[in-house]
Amino acid sequence: MIQLTHVLNDPQGLHARPIATIASKLANCQSDVEIKLGERTASARDLIGMLGLGARGGDELHITVTGEDEEQTADILRTVLP
Repeated sequence: MIQLTHVLNDPQGLHARPIATIASKLANCQSDVEIKLGERTASARDLIGMLGLGARGGDELHITVTGEDEEQTADILRTVLP
């Protein structure tokens, strides 16, 4: 299990375009990715769930990556998170 923390740098936060990019980049990954903001949690593969987080610029996301290719998946996330 890998845990990451990421502060959103995009003033618009997590909106449709970056969420679609994240989901697309994770399509070939086997690991599960859970993104948490406050009390809300969503799978990084669930576009509607990620929109439901309501993440805005400056918000701190807590991310958990679990699975057989978690290192590769975490590296991908580090490059695509806004």
